[in-house]
Amino acid sequence: MPPDRGRASRACASCRKQKTRCYEPGIPGKACLRCERLRQKCSLVEIDGHDGEPVASSSSGTDARLERLERTVATLLDRLGEGPSNVENEPSRPASTLTTSEAGESTYQDTEPSAAPIMVIRDLATDSEAKPSPDTKSMGSVLDDLITPDLAFTLIKIFLGCYGRWIIFDPESDPALILPRVRQSPLLFCACCLIAVRHTSEELAASLAPKLYECARSLVSSTLLVAPQSIEFFQAALILCMWSTTVGQVPLSIDTWLLSGFALQHSLSSPLFAEVTARSQPPTRMDEHTADLCCLWNHLCLAHLHYCVGTSRRSMLQTWQIERTRVILESDYAINFEVRMVAEIHLYWTLYQHLIEAPVDLLKSVADLQTWRREWEFLLEQPRSQFLSMGFHFSNLILYEHALKSKSARARELLVSEMIRHSTAILHLPMDTVDEHTRHLSDHIYHMITFAAIIICRLLHSYEEQLSFKYNVAELDALIINLVQWLHSIGLPCHAGHTLGNIIAKVHQKLRPRVETLPATIPTEDFPEDNFTNYYFPEFLGLGASAAGNWDLLTDLNFFPQSPNS
Repeated sequence: MPPDRGRASRACASCRKQKTRCYEPGIPGKACLRCERLRQKCSLVEIDGHDGEPVASSSSGTDARLERLERTVATLLDRLGEGPSNVENEPSRPASTLTTSEAGESTYQDTEPSAAPIMVIRDLATDSEAKPSPDTKSMGSVLDDLITPDLAFTLIKIFLGCYGRWIIFDPESDPALILPRVRQSPLLFCACCLIAVRHTSEELAASLAPKLYECARSLVSSTLLVAPQSIEFFQAALILCMWSTTVGQVPLSIDTWLLSGFALQHSLSSPLFAEVTARSQPPTRMDEHTADLCCLWNHLCLAHLHYCVGTSRRSMLQTWQIERTRVILESDYAINFEVRMVAEIHLYWTLYQHLIEAPVDLLKSVADLQTWRREWEFLLEQPRSQFLSMGFHFSNLILYEHALKSKSARARELLVSEMIRHSTAILHLPMDTVDEHTRHLSDHIYHMITFAAIIICRLLHSYEEQLSFKYNVAELDALIINLVQWLHSIGLPCHAGHTLGNIIAKVHQKLRPRVETLPATIPTEDFPEDNFTNYYFPEFLGLGASAAGNWDLLTDLNFFPQSPNS
């Protein structure tokens, strides 16, 4: 009869030293249960004189599974710092050091903080060849290898002059002073360089941008899991949201609605924006620092609304938060740029509120846009007002397009005429207005232009005969061709203008085959017809795959899903 496991008839050397109970296994050559569980040497094990290995005993499948489980638990205990050190085998090791029982495993010092349980499980997954989460510090070293100090200075200088005011950097600041601050955040440094490299050379952009894009993706993935966030996170998120169309040479590769939404959610838990986002009465007097944070938060709201409208998704903002964006207007720091941002936020909020209704009340929505125009009329008479005017025409265009499919043939004629009027206005405003900042505009400007051009192509394709009575069709086709040439002249091939210009050229060629059009400036193999629309949001551009697998115009361009209340 095997001995009772509840009684220790004979203790092994390890248990005697630890002054713990030792359970004799009752099987010759098998370690006691405690030593077996902790995977440590047991003096009860008989050693085979030939090879010095413990005598193995046969076990059932259940025993084998239990043994694997016990080994895993023992390893987990070791990683948590709860496993016993093998004092018997390593008498010279300091008592303050906790180690695992196997050679080659990492050493844990008692000066290290306690391990977080989830991180312990992550480490175990890493041991099983699963990929760990990105390491911000390692990505920082990767960026150092990719970007030399001289190139870093050049890129930050470009970024400051072209885009600095979007993230509350003074464009006139000394790059030598801004660079060390930016480099403290690998994500911000990566985002700045990723956008600035578009203004260097075609070769540098083609080689560096994809690598920077991969770094940015990894850094965003890890940074989103941290709270509260630093101001550098919000600055980097805004950069990636405002210029997401062609970062890393991958068109629309960043889900800007999602990223801007995450940033807004993080702002609610950040003490940085406590005064800005609190529902209580905002401060009557605003210092420069608070004003800067208010501007940064406004820009995040604007980017989010751009993509709520552009991707047919619900906003994470509420009405009281939209009203809070006006706070900056009462401060001494409200320059023309910031006032235009507030006006644009309220424009897209007005549009958004009507688009989420089903059906859309066209008369009321157009009347509300006119109310917006009267409120901000003073801005439309100031410099650089063309972008606000474009947004106004863009909002009307979306509403008319939304109503087009539900109207009778007689009503459709009026709607089509209005759509042509607003679309041509959108195209003429940037082309006819000389602006030294054209290359540095936010991607939303180019999205409006692209959408208007595609609407004209669609209407010419579907209503050419009716339009010919009121419009010169040849001039409309020529306008599209001139637009493509203008977009191609803006910057390098990696610029949003080139990418979107190629889309317009391809759509025009497809829908207007009898018109001599300009070829796209990129090889056609880069955009195979069966996969062409996979690169872009089909809801935004009005493109979709046909049953034959080729891309074609969507017959029903419904921007928003039906209201939950419908």
